[in-house]
Formats: sequence, structure tokens, C-alpha cells
Amino acid sequence: MRRDGIALITTLAILVVVGVLAFGTFFTTQIEQWTARNDSTSTQANYVAQAGLQKYKTILFQNYRWVEQGSTSSPSGGSTVCRNSLANGIDFDRDGTLTPFTGGTMGPFTESVTDTSGRVIGQYRVTITRATNNPQIYTVTSVGTSAGARSTVQAVFQIANTGYLDNAIFAGQGQANKFINGGATIRGGIYIVGDPNNPNQKVIESNGNFSLLNHYNMSDYSAVSGRVDSANRVANDLCASLRVQYGKVEVGGSTLIGEPTNKVKGVYVGNGASDVSGNASDVCTRTKGICTEQGPAPFDIANAPGFPTLGSRGECSIAGNPTPTWRDCIQNQSSTPGSGLRIVRVAGVTTLSWPALSPNPLTPPAACLTFLNTSSLTFNTQNVDCSYTLPDGRKGGFVYNGSSSPAGFTVYGSVDFEGFNLTFSKAIDYTARSWVSVNGSYTQVNTASLTVMKNSTGSGGALDLDSNLLPKTSDGFFPQHVLGLVAEGDVYQRGQYVMAPLYSGGTFRIVKDNVLFGSVVANMFCTTSAGNQSSCAAGQKSEVVYINTGANKPSIMRQVERSTIPVFKILSYERR
Repeated sequence: MRRDGIALITTLAILVVVGVLAFGTFFTTQIEQWTARNDSTSTQANYVAQAGLQKYKTILFQNYRWVEQGSTSSPSGGSTVCRNSLANGIDFDRDGTLTPFTGGTMGPFTESVTDTSGRVIGQYRVTITRATNNPQIYTVTSVGTSAGARSTVQAVFQIANTGYLDNAIFAGQGQANKFINGGATIRGGIYIVGDPNNPNQKVIESNGNFSLLNHYNMSDYSAVSGRVDSANRVANDLCASLRVQYGKVEVGGSTLIGEPTNKVKGVYVGNGASDVSGNASDVCTRTKGICTEQGPAPFDIANAPGFPTLGSRGECSIAGNPTPTWRDCIQNQSSTPGSGLRIVRVAGVTTLSWPALSPNPLTPPAACLTFLNTSSLTFNTQNVDCSYTLPDGRKGGFVYNGSSSPAGFTVYGSVDFEGFNLTFSKAIDYTARSWVSVNGSYTQVNTASLTVMKNSTGSGGALDLDSNLLPKTSDGFFPQHVLGLVAEGDVYQRGQYVMAPLYSGGTFRIVKDNVLFGSVVANMFCTTSAGNQSSCAAGQKSEVVYINTGANKPSIMRQVERSTIPVFKILSYERR
């Protein structure tokens, strides 16, 4: 055997091995580079998709807040049916032009993403979908592409308002909250702030036939069903939830919080399910008898609104007063000619903010001054005209016609009583009228407000509704025709039917078998037995039926309503 032949073969074999090793190293390096490049482009595609998701999530939230706080795109009138102010579309440019949903979907919106040098690194394609069974739920899907890589991210959001008048009852602190029980029926949401110094108190202790329901039908109230406009006579979804910030809830007996066929949207109490005790009848057994789409879960609002007082920040503009209170806003509006009338009684002297016109000043009618010459005003069978008319046709003040049956009560703008206690003894059909400036001219709207406040010495502020208080249908149907009621002290509803959004800085008492249509904001809410009761009594059958007054909320109530914060929650998130 020739040795040089073996050497050649050996050399060739070594060269082959080295070549294979070199190729293997090269191939491995290429795979690693391809993998790194794929990871990089995939990551970049995900970042692009995230950019689209975050942008349109922010657009949803900001547009919702803008609309809810009184933009020109805000839905007109009142609408009780569970709705969302973005349901008809989104005003991206805030110019009054809506981009609508088509078949429940909006988009796709395709946009490029650039780096800091302005170089395009990818595109995202975003669609927004509105849930068909819950107008508070929106899904944003963003598909990002970059250098051939693709990534999809999707999030489901809940967008809802926590405004004071977006619930059947918004209650503050006080043990009286536990009397939201017994035979009371609340149709709509309940929000209870509770006492932060006593978070272990039971703010709802429902061991009777208490019901918190998500629907109503005005045919159940045939005596007054014709006072409500046809679009709001039936509501099968009120967006009702139960929220308790500080406090506990106990359920028992025949309590219904939601129903198996019509659940409430959510139950959010304190620290969650541990703050809900007891068990109601054998429905929705996995959630302690509470029929809810979400929860029982912890209280879910950051920077939650507290109970509003007249000393709370007001959302109005007053020259020389950069931080007006709600009280300041009320006093300023009622004192402005054409916007209302302010009536103040201090130390036995009554003063009216009557317009001072030159050269022909207006003067209050003598009968008006006589009627106002006492701190306890009872509206019964007398006729009282405390109104004025400006040269441009705007009116202010009020006219009460007690000789008719029912009595007539017309309120122009914001009428503010300070230092008085008011009692309405006779059934009343009210007319509410105000004027708003539109493009330099005034337009009449069917809203007004009646305020009863304490004076500088702390006197007055109570309101007794001893008979029905309902809108006069020839002047408009509820909730397109609204008289708002604000009392710094207690409000007592002895009348069987009242239709109004109502605020009580003290305790709102409602007598058994009586019904309030609208919404109640009260520091304490309780039911009482018949008669002149000063205490709260459990087990009384009375009702609050939530009818949302929407854009017809009187301006006095919107001045504090705008300070609330909407709920914006991520319910789920996924990346594909």
C-alpha cells in the first residue's frame, strides 16, 4: 500500500470534516440570526399592535368623559334604557360629527407607526366592537405587522358612569343606610359611600322582601304611567349595579339583588365577597343569592366620588371666584336676571334678587311679599305670583295656583329659597321652564330647579312633599320635562307619587306604598311607616324607580354632577 495515497485520503477526509464543521457553524449562526430577526420583528409587531390598542383605548375613555361632561355631541333628552353615550358613535375630532358603529363594529383604522427618526417600522389595524347584550362593554382589537411579522392584541373594556344621578339611589354616610331593606323595591342602581371610619358597619341589611331590580314597566303604575313619555315607559335593562365603598352587605329572606333572567351588571362591595354575608332565597346560589354579571367583587372605582354637599366644588364660572362651591353656583345662577330668582330670609327679613331694570324697574307683587313673610312656607290653596318677565321674554321666579285641582306650579329657571322650610300640601302639576343661550339667542327648555338651602345662620333647608308632584303633561312628559329638587336639609315624601331628580343633604324619608320616579341623592335614605314619622322603620314597602333625565338634568344639578369620574375597567386582555 502506498503511503502517499493514504495521506491523500486522510487529508481529503479531514477537509470534509472541517468543511462540514464550518458549514454547520455557519448554518447554526444563520439559524440564530434568523431566529433573532424573527424574535425582533415579532416583538416589534407586538409593540406596533400595542400602540394601536393604547391609542384607541385612550380615545374611548377621553371621548366618553368629554361627552358625559356636556359636549355638544351629548345625547339630547332623557333615556332610561341602559345605554352608553358612545353607543351611537365616536366624535373623533370633537366637531359634532360622529363616526358610527356599523353592525356593532367600527373601523378598521389602519395607521403607520414610525421610530424617532420618522422611519416606518410597521402598521396596526384596529377595530372597535360594541357588545350586543351590554352597552357598557367594548372590545378593541389591534393587529400589528412589521417586516412580515404579525401580532394581535385584544382587550375588553367596561365604560360606565358613576354620576350621582346615574343611580336610583346615591347615598352618603349614616346608619340609616341599613334601612334600604324590608319591603323596599329599588329599580336601578344603588351606590353607597358609607363611613370610612367604620367600614365594618352593615349599610344594607336585607332580610325581608327587599329587591334591587334591573327593569321596570310603567303599566305597574297605571295612575301615573301617562306622565312618562312613550320611549321610557318600559325599560328592561337599567345598567343597575350595587356599589358600597365602605361597609358590608347582608342578604337573607326573600331578598332579590338581580334576577336569574335579568341580572344586575355588577356587585362591588368593600373588600369583595367577604363583605357580603348571608344567603338569599335559592336563586343564583353560587353568589349568595345575588344575581350579577360581575362579582360579588371588591369596590372597583379609584378616586371614587364622595357624597356631594353644597360646599363641594361647583362646575360653574363666576367672575372673581376661581374655585366656586356648588352653593356659590346656585346663588350666582338664581341671582342672574333671566336665570331664576334668589329669595333669602335672615333675622325675619326677606330679600329678593329682583331684576333692576332702568328706566322702568320691576317690583315684586304685593301678594308675593306677603306670602314670603314667614320662614315656614306652605303651598296649599292660595295663589302666589312671584315671577318677572324681562324685555326679551325670559322669565324668572315662580307662579303657584292653589285654587285649581291639582294645583299648578310653574318654575322659571333656578328658584332658590334660603332660610325657609317648604311644604307642598296639595297635589301639584308642575311646569319647568328655563332659557339657554344658543348662538347669541335664547332657546326655551323644559327644565328648572327648586332649591331650599339654609341661610347664613343655619336656619331652613327642609322640604316636605305631602302630596303628588308630577309634570304637567300638556307642557311635556317626564323625563323630557323635569323639575329638579335640591334641599340642604331633610326631604320627606308623604305624597304617593313624585317625578323628579332629588337631592337631600340630610335624610330622605319615603312613606310606605309611595314611589319616587327619577333618582335620589341623599346622605341617608330610609323608609318609614305612614304618618308623621321622624325615625326610619324597616319592612316598609316603598319604591324608587330610576328614570334617567339625561341631558334634561337641570343645570343646577349638572354643576356638581360633572365632577364625578367614570368607570373604565379592563375586563380581559389577550395576545395572539
